[in-house]
Amino acid sequence: MQVVLFFIDGLGLGPINEYNPLATTAMPCIKDLLDGKSLTLEAVGTKTQKASLHSLDATLGVPGLPQSATGQTTLLTGVNAARALGRHIRGFPTEPLRKILAAEGILKKVLELPQKAVFLNGYRPEFFTDLSNGERFYSATTLMNLYAGLPFHSFADMAAGRSIYSDITNEVLQEMGFDVPYVSPEKAGKTLAENAARHDFLLFEYFLTDMAAHKRDREKTAYCLTTIDRFLASILKELDLSQTLFIITSDHGNIEDLTTSGHTRNPVPLLLIGAGHDNLRPISDLTEVTPLILELLQQS
Repeated sequence: MQVVLFFIDGLGLGPINEYNPLATTAMPCIKDLLDGKSLTLEAVGTKTQKASLHSLDATLGVPGLPQSATGQTTLLTGVNAARALGRHIRGFPTEPLRKILAAEGILKKVLELPQKAVFLNGYRPEFFTDLSNGERFYSATTLMNLYAGLPFHSFADMAAGRSIYSDITNEVLQEMGFDVPYVSPEKAGKTLAENAARHDFLLFEYFLTDMAAHKRDREKTAYCLTTIDRFLASILKELDLSQTLFIITSDHGNIEDLTTSGHTRNPVPLLLIGAGHDNLRPISDLTEVTPLILELLQQS
C-alpha cells in the first residue's frame, strides 16, 4: 500500500450555512466522493464505495483555540504537542516543538521502516540561501523534512515534474514577480499522482485556505476551494486507488466559519479515499493520524 497525505491548513468541519464556504462553493469532486454531500459536519459518517468521512478533534484537550504550530506538530508526529507544552502555540514551531518534530516526525519514521518518503512542496530560491541561518521561522513541514534529511525541491524540480508549489498553480509566485509558468490544478494533480507512484508515502501541504480565511475573503476562499477540488479530481483520476490510500486532513478549523477571522474549535475532516478506506480502525483526534499511517505502511 502507498499513502498520500494532503494536509490543508485551516480546514474545519462546520454546519451547512451561508457563512461556510465549504457549503456554498461548488466542489463537484468532493460531492461525488460523499454521495452528493458537502464537506460539512452533516456529512460526517458518510461512507461510499470511494471514500469515508470522519471527524477529528483538534482541541487536544487543551483550553483555547487550536493553533498551527502545536496542531501541525501533533498531526505530523502523533505527540499531543499542545498538552506537552500546556497551551496552543501559533505560527512557527518553538524550540520544544522542534525537538518533538526532530524525534518523531512522520517523514523520518517512514524512512526508518525503511520505505520511500517525499515532501512534494517546492521552495523559492531564497530559501536555499537562508537554509543555514537557523530554524526559528520554518514551518512544521519544512522542519520535519530537514530533520529527516530529505532534499528540498527547487524551481528546477518543479519544472521537471518532481514538485509542486504550495499554491498548486504558481500564481502566488507570479504575483511575487518570478518567471514561472501557470500550472493548472489538473496538471499539478497529475504531477502529484506520478510522484506518489514512486514513493510509499507522499506529503503535500496547502495553506492558502488558512490565509484567505483569516482575511474573511469570500472570493479568495471560494477560489482556493475550487482549486483544491480540481486538483483532487485530477489526482484521483491518475492514482491507482486499489493500492493507494489518499488522506485529506487539517490542523484546526478556520475556513468553515467566515463570521470570524480566527481559528475555531470545530473538528477537522479525516477524508479517506481509496485502498482500505472503509476498513480502518477508528481514530478520533490529531494524535492518531501519524500512528495510523505508519501502521498501514508497516503492513504493506
